[in-house]
Amino acid sequence: MTEKKQFFRENTKAEVKGKTFVNYSELAELSVIASLEPDEYTIVQEFVPRGYESARKFMKHGPEVKPRRVYSLEQAVRMGKTPVQLREEAFDSILGTNYCGYSFVPLGNDSRKRKVPLVECLEGARLFAYAHQSGVGIKVKPYADAKRVRIDGAEVVVEVPSRTQGERRMRFKLTSVPYVDSKEKYIVSLNIGSDHSCPSKRFNIRYRYTDDKESSGVVNMCAHEIGGYLELIQQAIGDKNLIPLQMSQFAIPSQETVDYYLRLCNNVLVRDNGLVSKDQLRKMNRAEKEIALWAFVKSLGHDRTFYAESSRDGNVRDYTWSI
Repeated sequence: MTEKKQFFRENTKAEVKGKTFVNYSELAELSVIASLEPDEYTIVQEFVPRGYESARKFMKHGPEVKPRRVYSLEQAVRMGKTPVQLREEAFDSILGTNYCGYSFVPLGNDSRKRKVPLVECLEGARLFAYAHQSGVGIKVKPYADAKRVRIDGAEVVVEVPSRTQGERRMRFKLTSVPYVDSKEKYIVSLNIGSDHSCPSKRFNIRYRYTDDKESSGVVNMCAHEIGGYLELIQQAIGDKNLIPLQMSQFAIPSQETVDYYLRLCNNVLVRDNGLVSKDQLRKMNRAEKEIALWAFVKSLGHDRTFYAESSRDGNVRDYTWSI
């Protein structure tokens, strides 16, 4: 059985149960989880919405937060909104918490919807921090000299470390990366993609339900791609280029959100009546973490949760990820 590297390790169920129990049990109180001390834990009832066969089905077919769509270059230029501004508008307008991620739709030849779970944004930030704090690094090499980069975006070769002991580094290419300042940058950023195919992407097969309006073609962005993009932002800022940051389609968590996420991973158990174990307790699954993160956004707003501000949070590479 493969093991995660220490930086990515989370408490087991037994380790969580060994902490001091604090009684917060309602979904409406999930934001209170942020106040749990490292040596405390709480129990919540399972809360994946009814109507889905499993948490995995919810993550594939559940509702998405949809920043305002753009349908032409002219509309995008006239609107003049960067991805972070569109996310702020959308995140601060959510009415509930039962979302499986946020999405945006390209305008290029590859018109498949891009979907970004908040869990992947957190794990991408964790991978980026690990690479810097352990010294193993992330390699990015942008190819941005061609004249068509302003229209098509740059291609960036990325090499990221694995989160698993003994696994090789992963190498892939990001495409349609916004890298130069031009009016086309709004469209370029929407078309971002990659040739990356880790197991979480390769086996995340999505077949639409009969009443779905969208096709099955969805590109699920993962932590490896997000971690690589964060490294590109870091490198570009060093070169006095703010375009990759300004036009990033990936929400960057604050340290406060990282602290909350770590509580979800290490200080919360779920009471699941479907389990045969005596205590009927388990760790939170991915869908529950995703919903809990949206509850945090709804409670505190976009800027406090998914807008990394250096004066408040420091550099994302230096975030604290210890349990």
